[in-house]
Amino acid sequence: MASKKQKILLIIAILSISQLAFAQIMQDSCEKQEKASLATSWEERNHYLADFMRVSGVASGYLASEQVIIEFDIETISDSAGNSLILNNQSISKAINEMKKIGVEESELTTQDIRIYPQYRQEYDQNTKSYKSIFEGYKVENKLKFISKKLDLAGKVIDIAVSNGINKISSVQFVPTQAKIKELKDSLISQAVEDAVKRANLALQPLNYEIKSVKSLDIENNLYGTNHLFNSYASYKESSQDSDQFSNETTLFDNLQKFSVQVSISFIISKQQSKN
Repeated sequence: MASKKQKILLIIAILSISQLAFAQIMQDSCEKQEKASLATSWEERNHYLADFMRVSGVASGYLASEQVIIEFDIETISDSAGNSLILNNQSISKAINEMKKIGVEESELTTQDIRIYPQYRQEYDQNTKSYKSIFEGYKVENKLKFISKKLDLAGKVIDIAVSNGINKISSVQFVPTQAKIKELKDSLISQAVEDAVKRANLALQPLNYEIKSVKSLDIENNLYGTNHLFNSYASYKESSQDSDQFSNETTLFDNLQKFSVQVSISFIISKQQSKN
C-alpha cells in the first residue's frame, strides 16, 4: 500500500516538474519575442525620421466659359402690397418681353425668391428726443435670373433690364458647365498627387532619403472662382463708361477660368539603401 502511494506521489512530482519546465520554456520564448520586438521597434525608430514628411501638391487647369448667369434684383414700393406687387410684375414682364425680341428664350429666364413686407424708416423726433418708425409702404423684392449658353446676349440683356427699371444687378457670372468642371477636377487630383511626389523626391534627394510609403492623403478644398463682374447698377455703369465711346451696347467677355486642386500627403521616409 505504501509502495502504491509512493508511485502516485512520484507521478505527481514528475508532472509538476514537467509543467514547471514547460512554463519556463514558454516564459523564455515570450521574453525572446519581446526582446526581438523591442529591438525591431528601436531599429525602426533609428531607421525612420522622427516626423513624417508632409508635402502639398497643386495642379491647375483652364476651362472656357460656356454659359452666362445673370441675376437681377427687382424692388418696388407702394402704399399697398397689391400695388407694389403689380408694379414689380409690370417691370419684370416688360423686361422679359424686350429680351425675347433679341433672341432670349423663355426657358432661359426664371423668377424666384419673391418677398413682400412693410417698409419703415427711422426718424428722430425732437419733441420726444427719440427715434420713431415711419411707415413708407409695402416693399416687394423679386429676382430675375438669366441662364444661357448665348454668351453674346449678356450685354444686351443687361441693357434691356436697366432701361426697364431693373436697377440692381446682383451678379454676372461666366462659367463652364458642371459636367466639364467635374471632369477637370477629377483629372487634376492625380496631377496634384504627382506634383507632391515630385516635390518630396526633390527635397529628399540631397539628404539621401527616399519615400517608403504613404501614411495619409488629404484632398483639400477644390479652389476655383467664378467671375462676379458687377454687384450693383453703379458699378455696372462705372465699368461700362469707357466702352460707351465705341458702342451703345454693353460688351462682356470672360473666356477662360482657372481651376485648382490641392492635395496634402504624409510620406514615410527612410535612408536610401546601399547599392553595394
